[in-house]
Amino acid sequence: MKQVAFSIIASLIYCTAAAQINSNLILAAQPPAQLSEWGNRREVLTLILNAQPGAAGQFKIKTEIKTLDGTVIASADLARTTTFTGNPAGATILFANDAVPLENMVFTGKYKTSLQRTGKLPADNYTLCVRPVRAGDYAPLGEEQCKNFYLATTQLPILIKPYNEEILDAKSAQTAILFRWTPVVPQQTSPVTYRIQVFEVLGNQSPVQALRSNQPLLDKEILAATQYIWQPQLAFAPADSNATRKYPTFIWTIQSLDKNHNPVTQTDGNGEARSEPLIFFVGSTKKNN
Repeated sequence: MKQVAFSIIASLIYCTAAAQINSNLILAAQPPAQLSEWGNRREVLTLILNAQPGAAGQFKIKTEIKTLDGTVIASADLARTTTFTGNPAGATILFANDAVPLENMVFTGKYKTSLQRTGKLPADNYTLCVRPVRAGDYAPLGEEQCKNFYLATTQLPILIKPYNEEILDAKSAQTAILFRWTPVVPQQTSPVTYRIQVFEVLGNQSPVQALRSNQPLLDKEILAATQYIWQPQLAFAPADSNATRKYPTFIWTIQSLDKNHNPVTQTDGNGEARSEPLIFFVGSTKKNN
């Protein structure tokens, strides 16, 4: 009987403690992939906490990020997180920097590696769970609140024009060459800088060798726009009879950079956020009679 009574008392104490703070978590369904951006945008996460009458006191926020199967991939180090004081006269409102303090979050395995390397978690569906706990012993002060969210894969620009193996008229190309590409998807939180580069493919080089080893003929950064007109003012000499290609050959690509001049994604294979390059030729498009 004593054990039963003790269990009942313990349950009552737990329920009383767990009901001291009511919370409401509001989280964007698709927040920025760059976790550090969460703190710069208040609309990403809001946590509203209301203390019961006479229950205002010091508390911390126990935070966990999980995969949809319930595996915990990150948790807050409560020994280092901020201690908050409940507002007896109204609600305490916290934002992403308070509820998901990256400097005090402990990530595991590949998620830690991805965050350290790119500032992002792998594209996937996740669950964020938060709970107010007592500052001293981390005993629960309210119910756990969880919301699902999705981190999207960044799609790099697709090069449109010149299209692959397009032959540009030499006379027109001396004056102007139009380059066009699609924007980064999804739309980033700050304007993307597109760095366009054009390389000439020399001698017996492969296009990839030219891209990796030659100095670019064009190396230009364009903020937010998805087209550029190049005025090369070059004499495009025709290939000689011993050349492996009929026309002078060029390869072009786009590198996408964020506001800090870093690649918008580093999980694209080359780690530099470079789009799949295309080649084009410059020569006469008219047939001789």
